[in-house]
This record gives sequence, structure tokens and C-alpha cells, in this order.
Amino acid sequence: MSGSFVLRRICGAGLAAGFAAATSIHGSTLPMARSEPKKSTYLVTGASSGLGLELVKQLAARGDTVYAACRTSAGSRSGEDALSKVGGNVVVVTGVDVTDDAVGETLKAALHDVQLDCIVHNAGGFVTPRDQQTLGTVSMTSMRLGFELNTLSVLRVAQALAPQLAAPGGKHVIISSMAGSIADNGSGGMYAYRTSKAAVNMVSKSMANDLKKDGVAVCAISPGFVATHFGKGSPEKKAKYGAKPVEPSVRGIVEAIDALTLENSGSFVHTNYGNGLKPAPW
Repeated sequence: MSGSFVLRRICGAGLAAGFAAATSIHGSTLPMARSEPKKSTYLVTGASSGLGLELVKQLAARGDTVYAACRTSAGSRSGEDALSKVGGNVVVVTGVDVTDDAVGETLKAALHDVQLDCIVHNAGGFVTPRDQQTLGTVSMTSMRLGFELNTLSVLRVAQALAPQLAAPGGKHVIISSMAGSIADNGSGGMYAYRTSKAAVNMVSKSMANDLKKDGVAVCAISPGFVATHFGKGSPEKKAKYGAKPVEPSVRGIVEAIDALTLENSGSFVHTNYGNGLKPAPW
């Protein structure tokens, strides 16, 4: 429900990460030059559960300021409001629906006097179950919903907050998926999800080219298969099928954020579940 928002400040420290430089050599662990990141101000969309919630926790724990944007502070699948319990310098911004064209006005009203160092475009979803995304079953409605949530949401937020993102020095980080990799697609299916994630990868690449002159870096990140409420099934069920724990996976996202510079802007990176960043195939 755009047009109205609620701000709640929660009130933390300790987690250092510093990785640098994504290359295009697929399959190898990336060389990283460690550096201590300065305290920064982040906006994280889709912050009420899963990767977004853990990202808020880890960024706040190391002393960053985090604006945690979500439709409601309770997770849509779990129904639990864990976001409001996060310690540190966290401001919860509710009423943020990234599928609504009016979301820009909601964000600008909530963050009108805030300068951001990094926007993490984390909000996303599977839209419909996997068995409704086969060649024979996928509907055009599902395709449109996937595009609205996983692709256009990034453009809506980026356009609205462009004046408030530090330039030079700002960053856009887009949480994508290996499901959006054309080179890695060996199984087909998942039409709405795959297509929308492939499209957002192109958005990230174009943004990287367009914003380089302003000193703003952009990357797409694949967190891999993580045990969250995302999609169908519980985290416990996903773990039985090989999904990785949330905490180290998000630690990898933080490492990728710290690694992002103008020199490696435009990269697609796999966080490798916190075991050293790897380039992802487009």
C-alpha cells in the first residue's frame, strides 16, 4: 500500500568484511584485497524475512545504519516480526510495495533527508509454484507478476532514490539468482522466475554502464540455494535438499558489497555461501 509509510527506529557492533575485485573467469575463487569498510548508510528492500532480514542484522551489527524497507515488518510466510527486534541503528520503513509504481513516492517521503551509500535491491519472489511455471502451465499473468516483482522493482527504487544515493561512491546491489543465468540453464522450466531474473541482470549491467560516469558502482549477486521461506517449502525442508544456512550466505553478500568498486562494476557474482566470492556466468 503505497502512499503511506511507517518509520520505526530500533536501536549495536561487530562484523568486519572486506573483499575486492570481481573478474570474468568463471569457476575460480576471486582474488580479494581486504580493507576495513567505513560506516555506511544502507537501504535494504524486502527486509522482513530471509536474506533481507539477515542482511539487516549483519550490517547493523558492524555499525552501519540500515533503512529496512518492507510491506510489513512481519514476514509474509512466517508471520513473525523479527525485524523489529534487530539491534543497532535500524530504521524500519513499512508500506513499501516494490511492485507498485507509486513506491517511489513512498520511499522519497520516508527518506527525504537521508543520503544513502548503498541500495540493496533484495525484494523478490518466485510468484507462482514451480509446477505452474512449466512450458505447458505458465500463464502470462505469472510472467507479468514475475517481471513486476523481480525486474521493474529495481528500476522503480533506483529512479526514485537517484538524487539521494552518494555520487561518487554510491552502490546499487541487486540480489539476483543463478536461475537467471542463460549460460547455466541446463534444465529449463521456471519461466516467470528465470526470465525476470535474466532481465534484472540486464538492468544491472545497463545501470553499471550508465552510472559509471557518476562514480556509482552496480553489481548483480547470486546468493545460491539458501534455506529460507523463499518460494515453496520451509527452511528445514530446503536444508534437507542441500540448501545452505542463511548466516554464512549473507556474510558472502556483505563481502560482495564491500568488494564492489567502479573497477568491477557490472559484474555478476556468486557469494559461494561465504567461502570466497566467485564470478557467475551470465
